[in-house]
Amino acid sequence: MNNKRINKILSIFHNLDKTIIFMLLLLAVIHIVVQYSANDQVFTSLITDILYLIFSFILLIIVANLNLNQIKHIALPLYIISLVLLVAVIPFGTTLHGAKRWLSLGIHIQPSELCKLSVPLILAYHYSIKHSQLRLFDYLVGFILILIPFILIVIQPDLGTGILVFASGFFVLFFVGLPWRIIIIALIIFAASTPLVWHFMLHDYQQHRILILLHPASDHLGKGYHIIQGIIAIGSGGLFGKGYLHGTQIHLNFIPEKNTDFVISVLAEEFGYLGICVVLTVYFILILRSLRIMQQTDNLFARLLTGSITLSFTLYILINMGMVSGIFPVVGVPLPLISCGGTATAVLMIEFGILLAIIKQEKYT
Repeated sequence: MNNKRINKILSIFHNLDKTIIFMLLLLAVIHIVVQYSANDQVFTSLITDILYLIFSFILLIIVANLNLNQIKHIALPLYIISLVLLVAVIPFGTTLHGAKRWLSLGIHIQPSELCKLSVPLILAYHYSIKHSQLRLFDYLVGFILILIPFILIVIQPDLGTGILVFASGFFVLFFVGLPWRIIIIALIIFAASTPLVWHFMLHDYQQHRILILLHPASDHLGKGYHIIQGIIAIGSGGLFGKGYLHGTQIHLNFIPEKNTDFVISVLAEEFGYLGICVVLTVYFILILRSLRIMQQTDNLFARLLTGSITLSFTLYILINMGMVSGIFPVVGVPLPLISCGGTATAVLMIEFGILLAIIKQEKYT
């Protein structure tokens, strides 16, 4: 009986892609090491992070053992749940750092993070069941499915997450065959409407962030402070870093949001350029492996979902690192699986669980 139970437990991990599992475990270790330093070596602050990681890995294994039909069936319910939670944030949300983005349900959850999964999932499902040639109306339906959560997120306000959710949905439209002429027309319309977006959609602080990007020293104690201190921390680390737990910018509290949006500053200052290269290598391997999955699958649903997850994951990395190094405005985008954030970590692990499920089904069906 004991042997049967052991075999049953081992079967859960059987046939899962070892490369992805190993890279995710490596990122989890890096997360713990960096967060311990970012939280000023207070281990009690790290316990919640470790519990979130354990919970996220459990979700990863559960999802990895689902088949594609089961994943398809959760697309619509998950999309509806994410919209309901976004609407619930308006009257019942908890305000942190000047924005109402969280629901307090014993723990703080951020419904907008769930949309990074539910939006591409519902779009991939929608287009995978279409048996006729796609028309303009079909793309319009997809755009509406993206626009509803995008608007609800932007009014929180959380433009950074809103852009990422919109991008995750757009990637599905792109891979399903959105004509280039529509993309070009949309870009022209967006460019022409920039003054309206600037004056009527962007808050004052968002406008200031964009302007300060060009001249951060003009407000070095205000909006430019984040960018300047992030650049100083990255540059001061040099090639090999100052050594673990010896970052002066970090431990003298010059770096704001050092355990979330600016966590790469901790890594750069203490582990230097080589530390950054290690993290980028892990990310690069995950991205290449995901692209390989997309290339190998013949299932439209799997291909659309894999493409969106891979490009979205890449975009998170580019925006966060560009934001901290002064290339992009500060928009509050965390570094995947290294920044502190329970909801974001859980959603990313579910996404990689879907990729593992796709690999498993492609190999053994």
